[in-house]
Amino acid sequence: MWRIIIADDQKSFRIGLRKALEVGSAGIIIVDVSGASELINHLRSPLKTDLVIVGSRLLPAGDPTYLGALKRAAGAARLLLVVPHASADLFQDALSLGFHGLIIRRQRHEEMIEAIRTTLDGRLYAPNAILAVKPPEAASAMRQPERGARTIGLTLRQREVLALIGKGLSNREIAFALSIAEATVKIHVSAVIRMLGVRNRTEAALLAPTILKGKI
Repeated sequence: MWRIIIADDQKSFRIGLRKALEVGSAGIIIVDVSGASELINHLRSPLKTDLVIVGSRLLPAGDPTYLGALKRAAGAARLLLVVPHASADLFQDALSLGFHGLIIRRQRHEEMIEAIRTTLDGRLYAPNAILAVKPPEAASAMRQPERGARTIGLTLRQREVLALIGKGLSNREIAFALSIAEATVKIHVSAVIRMLGVRNRTEAALLAPTILKGKI
């Protein structure tokens, strides 16, 4: 008997995925929640949870303390992140934050069920949209960091986000500048904060010039 929590602020997404699971799978208990605090409360119940599907919009931007609380409450439960769009960089960000895979919000329900089964089997899940993409050689060359620079493991997208954090841009402004969803920016910001070992985006902004010049 699997217990799965679907946590997302979009009711239609929760209902649609729940119906797909109920039709396509037997022996499961499904709980759906709409808020971040509600999710933590359900995870702290005595009932064992096997999988948590979390909408990226429930993750407070630049607040690693909530993510830490979520992972502590989840314990051994597997974690899938729901995102509006996906990329290889975002997949790596999600893994670095402790998730076991990504679901793209507009994926077909059949693919989402495959993602759920894969994750419950103890494997990582990446959408086919990510696996099928091969960046052109020219783009690959452009992604190389400056000679001699130390990036402490940041991806190119994380470095771009960090640079804009350093300029004082909000998540919405960063999303506009990089032509990505604001929910995606939240994930990148949380990953950057975690990888830099700072407490918030203000501290990340203070470190940005030094990090991006490869001096630490």
